[in-house]
Amino acid sequence: MNILALAADVPATSRMPGSPRLFNFCRELSKRHAISLMAICRSEERRKLFLDDHSARGVFREITFLAGPCSPAWWNKQSHRLHLAPHFITKYRYPEYYGSIRSIINKKLEENQSVDVVYVADLPMTQYVGRHQEIPSIVDLGDCKTLLFERTTRMEKRLLRKLALYLETRSVSRWERALGQSFGLVIMTSSVDESCMKKLAPFTATLAITNGVDSNYFSASKESGNSGQLIFTGVMNYRPNEDAVLYFCKEMFPLIKREYPSVEFWVVGQNPSSTVQALSQQPGIHVTGTVEDIRPYLEAAAIFICPLRYGAGIKNKILVAMAMQKPVVATSISLDGIEAQAGRDVLVADSPADFAAKVVRLLRDGGLARRLGENGHRLVVERYSWKARAEVLEAAVQRVVAYKKAFVDRSMGRGSQVQDPISGRVLLERGTIQSEEAN
Repeated sequence: MNILALAADVPATSRMPGSPRLFNFCRELSKRHAISLMAICRSEERRKLFLDDHSARGVFREITFLAGPCSPAWWNKQSHRLHLAPHFITKYRYPEYYGSIRSIINKKLEENQSVDVVYVADLPMTQYVGRHQEIPSIVDLGDCKTLLFERTTRMEKRLLRKLALYLETRSVSRWERALGQSFGLVIMTSSVDESCMKKLAPFTATLAITNGVDSNYFSASKESGNSGQLIFTGVMNYRPNEDAVLYFCKEMFPLIKREYPSVEFWVVGQNPSSTVQALSQQPGIHVTGTVEDIRPYLEAAAIFICPLRYGAGIKNKILVAMAMQKPVVATSISLDGIEAQAGRDVLVADSPADFAAKVVRLLRDGGLARRLGENGHRLVVERYSWKARAEVLEAAVQRVVAYKKAFVDRSMGRGSQVQDPISGRVLLERGTIQSEEAN
């Protein structure tokens, strides 16, 4: 197949900040299919990191970087507000930019008649794919943004901010609900996110494909980490990550330090806010900001902690920590979509006191920490390889392409029926479309 991948940012390799989901899927698919990439470039530094990474060479047959939008005019901002558009929509805030991106993508599809399927990564790029496009399209949302905004709204205490988040949730929900009109398949990272999407759009074809991890790159260290060092990794301008770190430092770290005075906590990730940076003034807390390679920091740590209170999607950071054989203490919500068994693969705690107690337990019990690390590593190797995840994606894409072809053939009188790309149920027969409800 010839696949056109559309991305709202330069894809992250395993060596770059951000989720490597799109890149690793494309890397596996490129072994059997030709992939072209069109990505909006928001940072020249990120673009250079991508192009300089030897693992990215040969993955894409062709790469086109699209410019990001300029500052919007005042009246365009008001138009965006009046239309109650989601935050990522450019049609009203940047109308000329929106038109140019739509035009570039349409021209690419018109000029290249050999494109078999359009693979859209994440929600913002869905606005540039036409509803009545003949070429089949799928979208990989990662997490359900409606679920993310609902959880964020519940956590917010400030009244005006809570109202703004509520309105944004409604806007995002409307957009996600309509995705089935343009896309033959909507992919999520976990069954939790897929369930939310199914509630929004019961008749949209959905599929959950969990993230994987590059266990060759994130390999287990031969040496054990610092006996008193905890670590959390992630992009730190992502609100759930920022909240998790502040929550841990306020509610849990003092309890741990009381029992284990020499303990240290390392926050490793790009773009920490001034509030997070200020944490480094407290004894035992280190905030690194952007690092070239997170592996040395993970190798040096004894325990990976993930005290997220809200968010959506599967947490790559936990899979990476498991791949490097680090014992994990996490909240229940941090483990959405990860088939880890509490007590065997990870320790789970949802209250500050319980979380702190389990961290202290691991600091004192090296045997338990080692067993958790080994079990977590085994889980990742067996169930979360990118190769296995990409095989599921490839099969789904092929079904969507076959579905579109059968639909076109049937409409032109060349076939008798069309089946749902995922369930296989007959949707079109004898000239009529049968809905799931009718079945």
